[in-house]
Amino acid sequence: MSLLIANSLTKTYNNSGWFRKHSPAGKGVKDLSFVLEQGACLGILGESGAGKSTLGKIVLGLLPPDSGNITFNGIDLYQSDRKARKQWRRDIQVVFQDSYSAMNPRMSIRDIIAEPLRNYERLSALEEQKKVAELLETMGLSPQEMTKRPKQMSGGQLQRVNIARAIALKPKLIVLDEPVSSLDMVIQKQILIHLKQLKEQSGISYLFISHDSMAVHYLADQIAFMKNGEFVQLAGGSYHAHDLLG
Repeated sequence: MSLLIANSLTKTYNNSGWFRKHSPAGKGVKDLSFVLEQGACLGILGESGAGKSTLGKIVLGLLPPDSGNITFNGIDLYQSDRKARKQWRRDIQVVFQDSYSAMNPRMSIRDIIAEPLRNYERLSALEEQKKVAELLETMGLSPQEMTKRPKQMSGGQLQRVNIARAIALKPKLIVLDEPVSSLDMVIQKQILIHLKQLKEQSGISYLFISHDSMAVHYLADQIAFMKNGEFVQLAGGSYHAHDLLG
């Protein structure tokens, strides 16, 4: 069974305001269909306003489509009961572009990474500390970083923390919404290599939303190009790591 199946997704944003009320409504996404298999990465490329973020919100269960449906592990995201929603919310995680705003600046790095563990698992303090240390090491960070606050870390380090939090519950799917676009090229390369290793070692799937063609080609198995809310072309990925820096 395929992990994620989108069938004819359509989401329309209605114009509002006095001067725009007679204008035709803009399309968020229009009649989008795709299948994402376990352990694969689907890259979504497109310019701003193409509908990429709208699609990401639909996949995350945050924005119901006007028509069409989307299933995850055979469960319709917008027709599921409370028990099913709790499970797929555990199995679908997200990494956003702005690493700093995605976390509470008052929390320690340990608390940030441990937050999903506390929501879904019952670990002792020692077990939690060990788990957080392992997640930091997986992302190339020292366990000693767990005592820091976000303002004490660089943007690249914070994005690694966000990824560590996203993988804490061993999800089946992570939506990557422009995860490296605000970072310099060297840090981009390091994080993309970590993401690819995680995918290969754990069988995790990604929906990689970006306007960065090189990054998407490196990580994605298949790429969909979006324009005006529609897929206009499909292609394969598979760049090598050294291609990221030319």
